[in-house]
Amino acid sequence: MRTKFKIGGINQNNASGLLLSNDLTVFDNVSRFVGSKCKPVRKLSDIEFLSLFDIPSVNALLNSSFNLRSTAALVEHFRCRVDADWLAPPAQLSDLGINTDHCSDNELIARADQALKLDLEWSGVPPELGCGGDIDWQKNILDNRDWLARLNRHSWWPLLGLAYQRTGDERYAMAFARQMSAWVAHLDHCDASEASIWSCRQVALRLRISWIPAFGLFFDSPYFNNARKLEMMRAIFDQARYLKNQKCSDNLVVNGGLVCAGISFAELRESKGWRQVAVERCRSSLRTGCSFAFGLASSRAELSNSSNLLAYSDRELATAF
Repeated sequence: MRTKFKIGGINQNNASGLLLSNDLTVFDNVSRFVGSKCKPVRKLSDIEFLSLFDIPSVNALLNSSFNLRSTAALVEHFRCRVDADWLAPPAQLSDLGINTDHCSDNELIARADQALKLDLEWSGVPPELGCGGDIDWQKNILDNRDWLARLNRHSWWPLLGLAYQRTGDERYAMAFARQMSAWVAHLDHCDASEASIWSCRQVALRLRISWIPAFGLFFDSPYFNNARKLEMMRAIFDQARYLKNQKCSDNLVVNGGLVCAGISFAELRESKGWRQVAVERCRSSLRTGCSFAFGLASSRAELSNSSNLLAYSDRELATAF
């Protein structure tokens, strides 16, 4: 029996959940979902979103209506990826003034407990909460751009995640999951011109320091359920697309966020383009001294000027090239 479903507003014949009329597959049409003129990833339908991945176990289960099995396959795929090797947060969390490599477990947990109370260290002034108890991500209490930028980098999430890994205490996961969902829900109402939140540098640091590492650190928590995992992936992809489509310089920090997203979600069909764009933008910087090593003087100087909030690991450099 042949069924029909819509892609991009065009009815296509579907014999198996994959095959379209004139022998095209749903994946041959994926390009219409990719690019700066498309609607945000977070607003794609399930089948549109799942079609962005090149994962056989996910592709084989795509269905015109209900995609719970395909979604479960996607989550299981990333469960294996997270268990095997996932991007760790930088040890130096400069926003919080802490190096996690130099902390005992007790010290790290104590700092994470402070973060649960939104005692985030950098000013002594906690963020304002809305009537629902969620952080007001655009409320600049101190009228200070740096304060607002730090708030929207979410650099305490890795701290909560490391404490969660050591203790299994679901309070850390619950706080992270609620904050992440509240931030994503706020996206459609935020001021896109606010540089403290939406400069290329802020987006890149957000991806590298907090978002991508937190995805792995909290993966097994019941509070970070399948719906929230997909919600977070969609928001990560939107931010990566934002970086790709901006007129960014060859700044290593700016393009590092795009490289990290492209490596961490290499199964995404467009991620190769993210890596290529990012590497091309900063190729001249990485070529200094005819070497790609992390210890390049130019790279060291730039990373130092950026407070070491972003660092390329050997794995990231090797994968990028």
